[in-house]
Amino acid sequence: MPARSSEEAGFEGLRDWSALEARQCEITRTKFDDVLDQCTKNPEPSHTAILAADTIIVVSEADDSLHVLGQPPTDNSWPNTVRDWFEKYYFGRIHWAMSSICAAQLTEDGTELNTVERIVKSEVTFTEDSRRWLDWYLATGEPKGKSGGYGIQGLGSLFVGQVVGSISNVVGLPLRETVEILEELDFPIN
Repeated sequence: MPARSSEEAGFEGLRDWSALEARQCEITRTKFDDVLDQCTKNPEPSHTAILAADTIIVVSEADDSLHVLGQPPTDNSWPNTVRDWFEKYYFGRIHWAMSSICAAQLTEDGTELNTVERIVKSEVTFTEDSRRWLDWYLATGEPKGKSGGYGIQGLGSLFVGQVVGSISNVVGLPLRETVEILEELDFPIN
């Protein structure tokens, strides 16, 4: 069940891990609370759990402060924006995919029981020598609508030299950590 609103708090002015993590958890918790509210207003079918997650791309600026990249603009300027991101933040450099997860068991009346919240970070390095494929990649249109302008699960994987941490996190949902959370909440995984 999706959250009713796609509006999210922004990351403007937040430049360190602690502040970014706090905002990311706030965004995920807002989605979680929205879905919980929907579930309690519509008890059929009964819901036994809620899982909300959100993933962002974090890059390092020249002064070592952190910056969050969203989705490219929806107008015709998107290729220039994505090109700038690749040149400035990706090629030969490290960036991070950071996800927050909020999950809980619900009682029969929809009351929230045990809640688990977690942050997962994966370090991604793009190779320097993959610059030669950027024009081709932009021509595919794949970067449109993707946080940070690429999808590791698609053609964007061509640029990736190394991932340290969860690859599924870079895709958008860290599967291992999600299963661990479900186990922590005593949901059978089989």
